[in-house]
Amino acid sequence: MQKVAVIVDSSAALPAEKRNHYHIFQVEVPILFGQETYLGDRDIHDLGQLVDMIKERKELPTTSQPTPGQWEEALNEVKSAGYSQAIIITLSSGISGAYQTAKLVAADFDGLDDVQVWDSRLTNMAAGEQAILASVLADQGADMSAILAALGELRASTDVRFVVNDISHLKRTGRLSRGQALIGGLLNIKPLLAFDVNGEGKIGAVGKARKMSGARKEIQMAFNQYLSQVDYPVRAYVVDGNNPKLGDKWLKEFKQEYPAVAFERSSMDPVIGVHTGDGAMALIWTRDWESMVEK
Repeated sequence: MQKVAVIVDSSAALPAEKRNHYHIFQVEVPILFGQETYLGDRDIHDLGQLVDMIKERKELPTTSQPTPGQWEEALNEVKSAGYSQAIIITLSSGISGAYQTAKLVAADFDGLDDVQVWDSRLTNMAAGEQAILASVLADQGADMSAILAALGELRASTDVRFVVNDISHLKRTGRLSRGQALIGGLLNIKPLLAFDVNGEGKIGAVGKARKMSGARKEIQMAFNQYLSQVDYPVRAYVVDGNNPKLGDKWLKEFKQEYPAVAFERSSMDPVIGVHTGDGAMALIWTRDWESMVEK
């Protein structure tokens, strides 16, 4: 039987305990302050640390994609650990070149029988949950084609809404693609954004609110619409961008309002925080991966 490893990049925001539990390998995404390079989750552990560095340096960072050497190093680690195949799950190709670079590395890598690269078309725990599903299915003996099919089903079931305090970061880093007519009116309000999951995985503006409370209502409306259309168990993640108090508040409220949904907490990792800025909030919802594996 072929043994399949799962590799993610650090934007998936998988805590170390989860990566270790599910035997998931990770490649860190570079964060650039001028000529200095730091690795997300290794050198900069959370968005709060990034915000402090920005204040101290009075300089705005950018991000880069993992280098070919980083992907190759991860594949060699997988080989050394006794795996014969690997799935690389990257952050959305709509906002990063990581997917294309990983595909080039995978095509030239000779140390494994098969290396597949999967475009999550998302980030944070929306990508992290895909990695968890792939790892559990691999442990249960599923072959590569079955794992990829399940990932496609899970990805298609996923949606996210997030709100940022300042649209300028997404515009500065070139990660905002659609909703251009809306952007002109976003100067003094909180823009509501989403990933084009079933398209190219790009970020676009889908609404706006004057206060965070209004943004939460807009997010909840989209979540309600989703729940009204599905017939499977749902898992959702409340994600805070350096605002754990508000994140805990949202989690408590959503748990009370939707007892049938499996809610978890996550944090905006520093890589994505470069583009969202400080204080962003998100709700990710998707089919519960546990409903897609053998009990």
